[in-house]
Amino acid sequence: MAGKRKQVAAQHTTPAKGAKPFVRSAVVLPGEDTSDKRLSWRFCHVDRDGPWGFDKVDAVTMHDVLDKLAHFETMTVNEIFNHGEEPGKHYDVANLPNPTSRDRLAELHLTDMTKISRLRLGGTLRLYGFLQENCFHIIWWDPDHEIWPSHKRNT
Repeated sequence: MAGKRKQVAAQHTTPAKGAKPFVRSAVVLPGEDTSDKRLSWRFCHVDRDGPWGFDKVDAVTMHDVLDKLAHFETMTVNEIFNHGEEPGKHYDVANLPNPTSRDRLAELHLTDMTKISRLRLGGTLRLYGFLQENCFHIIWWDPDHEIWPSHKRNT
């Protein structure tokens, strides 16, 4: 029959006694045991009433944000944060250029966090939070790029 391919059985070898079998690993972030796991969300630390609180998000925008979060859930931590730019990036909290953001972290009792992560949702739209393993703890909604301003056009 034309177009039908012959199936070849996979060949397996048994490792020598005491030897570990070779397992091909995925490309992962250094030191991140969970970088090949899909991103998930926590909302327990969401800032509801600060300068970047979710109380300022209208229903249509929230729908769009949730769509983006659902899309990110299909991706691994490595896919989102391994590129150093988009869509995910990590910053040192001490280097946040907006002093109000550091002050607000203190008000939220989150001064023990040394790294903050952000997700770019498009244009100037950003979500900030803390990445612990494969779980992104959402803190802020930054629609105007105020927490870490960019000097690039349209960002």
